[in-house]
Amino acid sequence: MSDPWHTLIERIHASPQQAVIAVTGGGASAISELLSIPGGSRTLLEAVVPYSEVALTSWLGKFPEHFCIEETALAMAAVAYRRATQLCSPREKDLPETLAVSPRPLAGLSCTASLASDRPKKGDHRAFVATQTQTDTRSWSMLLNKGARGRKEEDQLVGRLILYGLARAAGFDDLPVLELRSDETLVEHYATADPLLIELLAGERKVAWSLPGQNRIHSEENRELTPPPRPKKSEILPALSPDLATFALPMGLLCGSFHPLHFGHEQLRAAAERQLGGPVYFEMSIRNVDKPPLDFLSIERRRSQFTSLPLALTAAPTFAEKAAALPGTVFVTGVDTAERIVEARYYQGSDAAMRAALSQIRDAGCRFLVAGRKLGERFETLADVAVPAEFAELFASISPDDFRADVSSTELRRAESH
Repeated sequence: MSDPWHTLIERIHASPQQAVIAVTGGGASAISELLSIPGGSRTLLEAVVPYSEVALTSWLGKFPEHFCIEETALAMAAVAYRRATQLCSPREKDLPETLAVSPRPLAGLSCTASLASDRPKKGDHRAFVATQTQTDTRSWSMLLNKGARGRKEEDQLVGRLILYGLARAAGFDDLPVLELRSDETLVEHYATADPLLIELLAGERKVAWSLPGQNRIHSEENRELTPPPRPKKSEILPALSPDLATFALPMGLLCGSFHPLHFGHEQLRAAAERQLGGPVYFEMSIRNVDKPPLDFLSIERRRSQFTSLPLALTAAPTFAEKAAALPGTVFVTGVDTAERIVEARYYQGSDAAMRAALSQIRDAGCRFLVAGRKLGERFETLADVAVPAEFAELFASISPDDFRADVSSTELRRAESH
């Protein structure tokens, strides 16, 4: 190992930061390099290599749409950070499924790579490294010259990028230079969390509003091997605010992950406004029930899509929690979401827990406006949902004559990736 990297690892071990590292497809050499220098136990809380599809799916809590892309690296790092908070809080039995706030300098670091193998690969040789801390998210996308190195050399280079990322997460700036060829690229993205997001995650705030027309410069920066360009128009984001300021209070909120925001969302919102007779905005939870926690970079990218109407940001993954944060709200959803709201299997199989959640929603003065959706070969509506009779008044439907958009966010993402 070259002296600059040896020195860097010593600096990492001397820093107070502790980390959980998860790598797949390549970069495992970074783990051995970290542990080859005395002091590794001060830095490394845990290192995992979820190499198979089953292992990576288990780590993420879901099957990834793609295995070697930035999005998967970001999700892996968010899970690694959550794991770090759990390892440093062994007495906390029920830590929230989120980027928990910790007084310790903790980091989750990940890598997903596609490198030289014992058989030819059709795609590029590439690697995606990401880090998650209490206050920021970073990612690095590296595209390698296919055939310029063997597997060992590629893995060592990716391992050095992992060390580089770990050092950046610790706040180091003067770092060794990665040995890239002139035709290879390294692009960095980062986002620093707005204080209101930190308050949401800490449970100190129930909702924050992303408001258009109060612009600030995006905290995300693109870095290549040359200095970054001036901010582009697309890098101007709405500002976060604790209240709606000059906007009218919403009659309803269209809830979703908005990955991406598409014309179906816009048409559904307009249909809900017509039916409710008042403004309908959007709501996105930065915590999820059945998916990896959202990182700050993904949050910023998603909220940057909302350029004309407010977006409510919550840390409320369930509708009972949304109702507590936003009492008196009509939640606009698709029929697939409505089915999950009333099915006991989404409450650990407990019918009593499902009914208790619906009671909480009713007590908060909230209800649901449900749009039909094509599921498989059928177009399903609220009439197909087995709503318990005692809660039927909480649900109303949007007629397919007023709204129907057979569009899938998943299919849009797949089309964009090809």
